[in-house]
Amino acid sequence: MSLAIGFFLTLVAGNSTGYSMLPLKWERVWKWENFWLFYTVVSLLILPPALAYAVCPGIGSVYASLSVNELTKPFVFGALWGFAQLGAGLCAHRLGFALQGALLGGIGTAVGTIVPLIMLHRDLVFQTSGLLVFLGTAITLLGVALCGWAGYHREQLTRQQGRRAGFSPAETAMSQADPTRKGYVLMVAVAVVSGVLSAFTNIALAYGGDIMTKSVQAGAAPHWAPFAVWPIVLLGGSVVNLAYAVFSLSRNDAWKSFKGGLREILNPVLGGCMWMGGIALYSSATTYLGVLGVSIGFALFTIILILCGQFAGLFTGEWREIPRRIYRRFAVGIALLLVAIVTFGAANQYSI
Repeated sequence: MSLAIGFFLTLVAGNSTGYSMLPLKWERVWKWENFWLFYTVVSLLILPPALAYAVCPGIGSVYASLSVNELTKPFVFGALWGFAQLGAGLCAHRLGFALQGALLGGIGTAVGTIVPLIMLHRDLVFQTSGLLVFLGTAITLLGVALCGWAGYHREQLTRQQGRRAGFSPAETAMSQADPTRKGYVLMVAVAVVSGVLSAFTNIALAYGGDIMTKSVQAGAAPHWAPFAVWPIVLLGGSVVNLAYAVFSLSRNDAWKSFKGGLREILNPVLGGCMWMGGIALYSSATTYLGVLGVSIGFALFTIILILCGQFAGLFTGEWREIPRRIYRRFAVGIALLLVAIVTFGAANQYSI
């Protein structure tokens, strides 16, 4: 029963987080920088401590009892992850949801699944569960490669058609600079680095065990205890995102774009709530998924993010007027990702 709850929570969490940047396309006045500033404040600064104080009794005394080392590690991991979050936002802006989701998600899955397995459960590496994790990761990377291939050719074709990845001119936060080969290569490099760094939030959760233990001792339910880790981790991640948003607002003279009424404000607020809500549910889901909960949970969560990115790109027109042969590769990639989900589920079953 607990395993089913874990999978259900992971499914809901993945969809909530996976579609959290969709409101970026709904902006009609604000630029990317305006959206990202509000999105960061809501998702990384306001909601994490609010949720922690709501569900973790005595959280203030828990934080006061932590050593410098117990506070520093999750903060530093969070700061490193902050570059991944920033890269995800930049790549969504420049490459679109589909290609961004495939590149970041695939690399993040490989790193975030294998690292906790090797560092925390080395005895399982050469057992059936560990081997299935490696097999699932390989299938994931193959599926992502096919999705990425389709996304790359979609990018090439839309450039030739002058459609800039299918973004409507009305989507002010998605408008791109004139595409160049150099700019495309740079964004792909940003996506690769961000995919690697995205694993640090999962690693921070894996090494936040002392904080969660003290939170449970203070009266928090075990499945809510991970909420106590996020305010520290995401505070670290907010530093680089806020700094870059302010820098971009000044460089692009976008401060004057803070207009347009309530609708423009609600878009990043909704996106931030969806993102943090998904992260919160995911962290609770790992407590239901058995001994490999962090490793398996992250893999499933990230694969769902990839699927959401592909479907969001499809539904919002990023794949408009693309030949059927490219869609076929895309469909095979999606099918492989679903096979990977089953493989990771089997790995978790063998670990119990």
